[in-house]
Amino acid sequence: MKQRDFFFDNAKFILMAFVVFGHLLNTYIHDSETIYALYKTIYSFHMPAFILVSGFFAKGFYQKGYLGKITKKLILPYIIFQLIYTVYYYFLYERSAITVDLLDPQWSLWFLISLFCWNIMLLGFSKIKPSVGIGLSIIIALLIGYIDNISNYLSLSRTFVFSRCF
Repeated sequence: MKQRDFFFDNAKFILMAFVVFGHLLNTYIHDSETIYALYKTIYSFHMPAFILVSGFFAKGFYQKGYLGKITKKLILPYIIFQLIYTVYYYFLYERSAITVDLLDPQWSLWFLISLFCWNIMLLGFSKIKPSVGIGLSIIIALLIGYIDNISNYLSLSRTFVFSRCF
């Protein structure tokens, strides 16, 4: 059995706490400039750092069965929770029909889709020099903002903007 790395365990815990705290602050950002400044500060680093740590643990992408493994680990929970959110919002907002849209992630599920895409992108980016890969990901991140149709579709805008952190 592998030894746990307590540094990364603690880093992940702290970053998850920042995610929860940032979402909590979102309710109060209009009440105070200090709360708004704290909210912006947390949001400037917590997701890039969380994505960096996630990328650090992305291993085995050349192994046989990797695609199936990450599909079960990321896409299956995404589909399950997307369905749960759909039913929840149906009752919460008293909608007339249940509309399942797997291409438009609900609330925080964008991270699962993006994490899946980043793991797939590793296959291509691992074949080029790191400096070229980082430069390419920055260029794509800048250009993706000019495409209006992407928006929330499969979380592609966030996926490409944060890809350099992974």
